[in-house]
Amino acid sequence: MRVWLLLVAAVACVSSVQAGRILFLSPIASKSHKNFFMGIVNALADHGNQIILVSPYQPSKVRENVREVVLPDMDLSMIVPNMFEWTMTGPLTFIQKASGFCSDALEKEEVQNLLTEEFDLIMLSPFFGDCFLSVVHRMKVPFIYVIPAGLMGPFSSIIGNTNFPSFVASKLLTFKHPMTFTQRAVSTLSDVMFGIVSEHYAKRSIENECRRRGLCPEDMPSLHTIRYNSSLVLINSVKTVEMTPRPYVPAVVHVGGIHCQPPQPLPKDLEDWVKGAGKDGFIFFSLGSAVTPSSMPEKHRKTLVEVFGSLKQKVLWKWDKDKMEDLPPNVRLGKWLPQQDILGDSRLRLFITHGGLHSTMESMYHGVPVLGMPVFGDQETNMREVESDGWGSVLLWDDLTPVTLKEKIQFVMTNNEFRTRVAHQSAVMKDQPQHPSEVAVYWVEYVMRHKGATHLRCPALDMPWYKLYNVDVWASVAGVMLLLFWLLYRLLRALFRCLFSLGAKRKLD
Repeated sequence: MRVWLLLVAAVACVSSVQAGRILFLSPIASKSHKNFFMGIVNALADHGNQIILVSPYQPSKVRENVREVVLPDMDLSMIVPNMFEWTMTGPLTFIQKASGFCSDALEKEEVQNLLTEEFDLIMLSPFFGDCFLSVVHRMKVPFIYVIPAGLMGPFSSIIGNTNFPSFVASKLLTFKHPMTFTQRAVSTLSDVMFGIVSEHYAKRSIENECRRRGLCPEDMPSLHTIRYNSSLVLINSVKTVEMTPRPYVPAVVHVGGIHCQPPQPLPKDLEDWVKGAGKDGFIFFSLGSAVTPSSMPEKHRKTLVEVFGSLKQKVLWKWDKDKMEDLPPNVRLGKWLPQQDILGDSRLRLFITHGGLHSTMESMYHGVPVLGMPVFGDQETNMREVESDGWGSVLLWDDLTPVTLKEKIQFVMTNNEFRTRVAHQSAVMKDQPQHPSEVAVYWVEYVMRHKGATHLRCPALDMPWYKLYNVDVWASVAGVMLLLFWLLYRLLRALFRCLFSLGAKRKLD
């Protein structure tokens, strides 16, 4: 009995050591980012940790152990309000406004008040939030980056994970492995340019603005220096379904799919509507949370209305307004819809999606074939990967006509191979040794237990690029080889001259 009491006391002691106060900083984000972050926050809170989350969005529900500090005017949609007008200048618009946006968030009274509190750990989204590294400097506690996407471009460098543009192209490119020479050249150069713009323009302008406003203390080292001291990077990716597989250092932790969950019964009014679809089932169309559906060109809306109205299936359409004058009788609008519950419904025949990372991941998790209609950013790449992997198809908005849309819908709905393939992908995604929430909790608490876990730090972070890739070694080898070839050439040249001169002398004799 005494032994059991000691064991219980030991477990209680360990649990109390693991639990901590965590400041989660996501001051500039989209709604989809928060969905991923909340998966981590809820898992940590369930394990007894106290979390203070800073984000632009109101909490969907109040829960124990979580306090949310809301910065409502930091919504990313305020920078680029109409995603249908997104062009290659879109990223530049983000970068130009990022420095002021970050400092605006940092100087908020709600944020400054947090500096008087004590925390055991800081978790930080790197999405235009670099000026918040000054909070890390002031609090002198370990910090973890939480990336609402996979590890790509400059994100790789912050943890010392070598990037391979030769077979892993940027998410803004649609190249697939194996790449041609031209594609590898474009991938490599775009990776270099992305890094230069991010590191030497965007991040530098953020730091300059932060120091100008006095938000970054004078005794603070550069944000560049602080940035490379993170203990871990939690990424929104599932390692076993990544295209293509790639190597990772131990400090990169995959927690993709942490927000995915089994479907719940549909709300009664929606359930009654779906029942009316009968054996033909229904189609779900959503452009996610970052895109405002009503901002689409009117010609596209009319095409969608015409085609949806001609289908045997009912269509559930996520729309940001209450009414649509020419809405067909088989189409239902909804400002908010329980997406995962809908995707998990056996009567769903097709998901028409913009191709955001979360929607793509949820489609895979629930085993639903998709028709991708990407709008901006990485969405086309996500959908090209789905198409390449054999469980969906892509229709670009420039190619949208009543004929192409109807053909694509019928093609995906009637293709049994798509459903077989996505079922396989779903099984692979779910076949993990631990649930992503358990992985996240373990590694976050690991960092707290080991005071920053500096032993996980990759040596690549402290090495200049020419040492990391052994450029100096291979240059030396090439130099020695060239010297040897040159000496051999001189020796052979001298030998041939000697032989020719002896032969000429014998002829004269």
